[in-house]
Amino acid sequence: MFKIIGKKVNVKDYLDSNKDNMNWTPTFCVLHNTATPSLKQRPNGFTEDHMKNLQQYYSNQGWKGGPHFFVDQNGVWAFNPITTRGTHSPSWNAKAIGVEMLGDYNEEQFLSGDGAKVRTNALQLMADLHTFFKFDPDTMKIHKEDPKTTHDCPGKNVIKADFVASFKSLMNPSAKKSKIYIYKKGESNQPVGILDGQLINGYNHCKVEDMEKILKKDISGSGLQKVYDMLQDDYTYAWDDEINHLYCVEK
Repeated sequence: MFKIIGKKVNVKDYLDSNKDNMNWTPTFCVLHNTATPSLKQRPNGFTEDHMKNLQQYYSNQGWKGGPHFFVDQNGVWAFNPITTRGTHSPSWNAKAIGVEMLGDYNEEQFLSGDGAKVRTNALQLMADLHTFFKFDPDTMKIHKEDPKTTHDCPGKNVIKADFVASFKSLMNPSAKKSKIYIYKKGESNQPVGILDGQLINGYNHCKVEDMEKILKKDISGSGLQKVYDMLQDDYTYAWDDEINHLYCVEK
């Protein structure tokens, strides 16, 4: 049976304590969900006994390792040692860190209840991993992108673009705040709405839910997204760098 850590960890301390012992060179992360067990089946999160059970289960499958981390509503568990490659995604085991989130996100909510708690912990874990290993956030994969995978993991309720944008913002705590003014064609010279935004990697972002209220229409995704992606080619843009205001005018 392969070795596991099997304990809840402070991620930054855990990574720092192993930085001189790495026996492989990961280049990106892959995000998964457990599906079984679900949040309903683990209402109090994982225990050390659950970690041992997972170790036994994976070993019985013939696996030589497992995911590097499990995330529940209470924190982050180290599983496969970060110092060695794991087993979690057939195409990418040799170069990717595997992160499993507790929950069935085809059925369970990811933006509310315990799912939102798992999401918050997973976002911080991803921010810490990408900062520590100097990964480009845009290289992160979700399991179903693996061409050798046939199931929908981490589930339809996990929107990759939202997830990546959200942990990017955690990697940039000094990201500038901005104001986003939305003007509709033929509706006077006053904005129909003013949104709170964040300038991340040179792009203005705001919450999809806030933009939907202003535009009165559904937009794909959730959480933080680029303003340009939401408005696409229907608006012209003007940016005032002195006061961090973005003006979006419908064509």
